[in-house]
Amino acid sequence: MKTDAMTDESLQRDDIIGQDLLSFDVAVDGSRFRMSFSQPDGSSASLNLPSDCLRALVMTLPKMMAEVLRAQYKDDSLRLVYPAHMVRVEQASEPSTLILTLATPDGFEVSFALGGRQLQTLAAAHASIRRTGEAAPVFN
Repeated sequence: MKTDAMTDESLQRDDIIGQDLLSFDVAVDGSRFRMSFSQPDGSSASLNLPSDCLRALVMTLPKMMAEVLRAQYKDDSLRLVYPAHMVRVEQASEPSTLILTLATPDGFEVSFALGGRQLQTLAAAHASIRRTGEAAPVFN
């Protein structure tokens, strides 16, 4: 996927200039999805894509948000952080893997598969907080 800096001059004649996300729809068979936007002139427009694009979009949005924050505030340390309202841990079909699901109060939910190394990192961070009572150091 190619990324370039966007400028006012780089806007294309056929660009959809969205102002607010109005709604989304999913095809009955799950093959496509549509996002509808309001535009500055009061009209609306939609982006209709195959569902295969949704995975790429979901994986790209956090990087896009990081670049937006960096461009707006000129601060590489900023992160978009959500309050975790719900934490669920489940056993994956792979015996050495757990599924960690985090959800926010407004319904944003994401799941991660965690294996031995990631679980050890979480345990070490938790132990550090319990031992020192201070913020956990960065573990990778």
